[in-house]
Amino acid sequence: MNFFQVLDKVIVGINKNVAVFGLLAGIVITAINVCVRYIAGFYPEIGSLTWAEEVARYCFLWSAFFGAAYGFRKGVHIAVTMLIEKFPPVVAKTCVLLTHVLNSVFLGFMFYASLMVCYLNYEIGYMSEALHNVPLWVFLLCLPIAFLGATYRSLEKIYEVSLMSADKVAKSAEEEMIHDSVVKD
Repeated sequence: MNFFQVLDKVIVGINKNVAVFGLLAGIVITAINVCVRYIAGFYPEIGSLTWAEEVARYCFLWSAFFGAAYGFRKGVHIAVTMLIEKFPPVVAKTCVLLTHVLNSVFLGFMFYASLMVCYLNYEIGYMSEALHNVPLWVFLLCLPIAFLGATYRSLEKIYEVSLMSADKVAKSAEEEMIHDSVVKD
């Protein structure tokens, strides 16, 4: 395997595993907190897990952003292939490339902006509300990491489409969407 295939496997593994683990952890923490609150209704001295809501929220946040980055790999985000199929091949290829370029610019900006948010939180020294010893920027690291992964995927699509013959662009977009929605990594 070459470098980019290894990088692809690593990014896919990270995105998928963080998304699944984050969702699982968020659900488990929320369920435990609900049970503890129910029991605390009968035994008020127990109280509730003050940290659970915030940690579950961050688990769901990490899951959503890494799941979205994984979605770029699988090509499951919204795409209108029916419209592209109506265009002449050169126009279709140009539209697909322009879409990926705009997407890359947006994702690159979001990577930069989220990096600045993390840095600002680091500089100011904001701490987690419920977990007082944990800096807030640690929880927010999911943003630049996920946006960097999504930007990489979008740039990868630009490279693939630019090398592809104009006649195959519309057909390839449709086949990739069908293939990636069925085939598991």
